[in-house]
Amino acid sequence: MVTPEVYCDVFDRLECDEVRYVIISGAAVVLHGHVRPIADLDVAIDPAPEQASRALRALAHIGFVPSIPLPLSMLSVLRMFDPARREVDVFPRYHISFADLWDASERVRVGASVARVASLAHLLRAKRINGRPHDLLDIAALLALSADGRDREGSARQSAG
Repeated sequence: MVTPEVYCDVFDRLECDEVRYVIISGAAVVLHGHVRPIADLDVAIDPAPEQASRALRALAHIGFVPSIPLPLSMLSVLRMFDPARREVDVFPRYHISFADLWDASERVRVGASVARVASLAHLLRAKRINGRPHDLLDIAALLALSADGRDREGSARQSAG
């Protein structure tokens, strides 16, 4: 089962290079306490040109290459792969403004690393907008965890300050 810990080198590089990013989608669901496999890592990035370039350079530094040769400014999402066939999907545009995502995000421990993850409220909102069957399952699971009080204390999530 692929877990967010597989991407610790990505989190470390993004943090080291001071990239403004927020983990969204499946990995964020797992980091909020719902244990399920993930296929890739989805990150929303600050769409400001300097920040977007910084994000792409950071990912390239650890071996990720774009799946298509188009500038990020033309895309809603850019799929990137590394030699180990891990996938990172970079979102310069998302359902929720990056400023709002960033302001409400939390820094959490992922293995020995620290990563910035979307707030539960924003994650639920994005899942409702998408409305795919697996999004609806994620919503139900996250709400059940939240109702049980396990979102933070009972999961592997630990605030990183």
